[in-house]
Amino acid sequence: MNILICDDLSDALVQLTKIISLSFPDADIRTFNNAAEALAFFRSGKKPDICFLDIIMPGMDGILLAEKMREEGYKGLIVFLTVSNDFAAQSYKVSAFSYLLKPPEEKDVIAILQKAEKANRDSDTKVIQVKTKPMTRFILHREISHVEVNNQKLFIRMIDGTEVEIWSSLSEIVSKLAGDDRDSEEDSDSRENGTSRFAQCHNSFLVNMDYISYIKDNTIIMKDGKAIPITRKYSNFKKLYQKRAF
Repeated sequence: MNILICDDLSDALVQLTKIISLSFPDADIRTFNNAAEALAFFRSGKKPDICFLDIIMPGMDGILLAEKMREEGYKGLIVFLTVSNDFAAQSYKVSAFSYLLKPPEEKDVIAILQKAEKANRDSDTKVIQVKTKPMTRFILHREISHVEVNNQKLFIRMIDGTEVEIWSSLSEIVSKLAGDDRDSEEDSDSRENGTSRFAQCHNSFLVNMDYISYIKDNTIIMKDGKAIPITRKYSNFKKLYQKRAF
């Protein structure tokens, strides 16, 4: 998950970041100690999956920050950090996902993030229709690790380790998947903003960037350990990944 935390108290930022990073080591966490910087980060095109916003902050408070983000199209999850429940009515209009009483307990943070993961999975229902030898199949985008050309055959490699041989060209699959963005209804916007989940890195590979563990030099390491090369033709892949990852 991509996570944004905004709290004017440095100790609180450190504490929450530590809890999350220990329990969710793959999370990409960005922290801010004032709402203006967090809003500027959001306006730069970043899309956190979940935001932890302190309600009481000098200048722009957490509720006003949430209102501005919602007004500008943010559809992700918002969790308010608070010392009391007095702000429930105010936060209702920004559709708060949950609340954490400060200082947060580890079990409460973990419970919220597990709930957030489930909510994201349940709302992530995009599918691709593909032709296989025996039948036509519908495959959830989120279950795809990458698409690969091997010995003149095209395979969809699944996150669970299985594979599906399909009757199609890679270019056709790229056209169907490369504009994928759960939060965007317009594929062209996804490509332009670099937010698409899938991107081509090689003439033979289309990769689910959400399933990348890390990139070293010109090699992608997927979460299952598979190494996939990035060729010079697709040198912009790293920039697309950085925009997608955060």
